[in-house]
Amino acid sequence: MNAVKHTVECHCVLPQYRDRKDPVYHKFVVFSELDAQADTVLPSYSQCNNCGTVHKVYDICKSEIIAGKDESATVERLSDVAMSLPTNLVELFESYSLEVPDYMMARYILDNRIWDATLVLSKEQEGEKINGKILRFLENGRFRVESFSRQEYFE
Repeated sequence: MNAVKHTVECHCVLPQYRDRKDPVYHKFVVFSELDAQADTVLPSYSQCNNCGTVHKVYDICKSEIIAGKDESATVERLSDVAMSLPTNLVELFESYSLEVPDYMMARYILDNRIWDATLVLSKEQEGEKINGKILRFLENGRFRVESFSRQEYFE
């Protein structure tokens, strides 16, 4: 798959970290398409889900803040992406409170017919175990929600 969800760092600080001596900057998830031939990320724009600042995403986990821009017509909103997805998929995503990068990944999977690809709908950690649900994309525009459980090992 020539696309990935990854995090970028903003300059804003979440309220619970404001009083710390060493600031913990907010990170948020973005969606990027990759140019497989050039082995690079196709530049895109995303908006911080905490402060609204617009970022130009230019590499995996790297972005630059667009100075003086708190809004941009180039940033895709949830409603922009949702209109290109099947209604039943949008309703499912709404029920799991998914965000724009998830919608974008689903659109990419459908547009490129990457059958058997999965998208995480929910997950929770219980000790060393992670449990959750994924959405599996099947041929002919069909989908299946599946439960998963996996063991995490830390050394």
